[in-house]
Amino acid sequence: MGMINIDHYKRLTEDELAADEYFQQWLLSPNEENNNFFTSFITDFPEEEKKIINAGRLVQELGNKNAHIPDLNSREKAFLKSIIYRELGFSDPVEIPAQKEIVNKWGWVSLAAASFFLIILIIVLLPNQAKLQLPVMHMISTAPRQIKEVVLPDSSVVILNGASSISFNSNFSSVAVREVILKGNAFFTVKRKVANTPFIVHANELDIYVTGTAFNVNARSKQTDIVLASGKVNVTLKRDKTKSASIVAGQMVQLDTLHHTLVTNNANIELYTSAWQGKEWHFEETTLKTVADFIKEYYGMDVVFEKEELKQLTITAVVSVNDFSTLVSILEKTLNIHIHTKNQQLIIY
Repeated sequence: MGMINIDHYKRLTEDELAADEYFQQWLLSPNEENNNFFTSFITDFPEEEKKIINAGRLVQELGNKNAHIPDLNSREKAFLKSIIYRELGFSDPVEIPAQKEIVNKWGWVSLAAASFFLIILIIVLLPNQAKLQLPVMHMISTAPRQIKEVVLPDSSVVILNGASSISFNSNFSSVAVREVILKGNAFFTVKRKVANTPFIVHANELDIYVTGTAFNVNARSKQTDIVLASGKVNVTLKRDKTKSASIVAGQMVQLDTLHHTLVTNNANIELYTSAWQGKEWHFEETTLKTVADFIKEYYGMDVVFEKEELKQLTITAVVSVNDFSTLVSILEKTLNIHIHTKNQQLIIY
């Protein structure tokens, strides 16, 4: 399929969406392309979620018996939707058209005959309302300064940083593509599966493709950067797959938001791995500006310098990641500075 028009899907009604072939393909025969599109669509436009769910339930139930939604006119669609909604117990069913002849793909039939046919269709296709379950999106989040270890259904491990969240579908371990949506900061250790099932992290404007590897993703801003501790990953722009970058252990990739390109650099992996795996900061002649960046990245707190020259101060120390107050105390005593906490901000003066 060519370029997909997002505005087109925003304009569709529930009925029109249910009759859309690309939408039906996503629900009944998903692949990487349509999965990426509709996952991003729901993430970017949460107000469309109700429409997606209602249209999806109708399509999936018809698809369970290899049925197909015929090309219906607006009156027929309203009629079909009304009966199905009533059978499924959905709210706000549309009004059934008045008693008159309607047209469907089988020719002219009376409303009474059509009603009988559709009721039989529903009895056959919807024998058990429990089958209606669409995958449920699970979300796990952390409070500021809280660190949480999350084991995904496929045994991959995510260490979720402060003021961050990950979301994934309830069918995560059984689908052809494992997908996670990240907001904030996290360190991933991905479990390699025998079938090499792709693992994708959606972070702001980037899609990160991995198999089995360990990496850090910082998605607190649109800039978004990925630091790779082991293995290999491929990063692409969500809206332009032609722009991509592959990195190996010891490298990082960052989105240049001005030019909308991916920039690759070398990275100090020990600063990341010691923090995530050893639960300690290993600072060695590290500038206060770099420490401030890590504080924002790991704890979700903004750092404000009252004097620019303070950014260039350096520190060598080993500090527990989980002991924020000790980190602040060591910075103050070692660098002879003052740090004040206010409204999730660190003010350094």
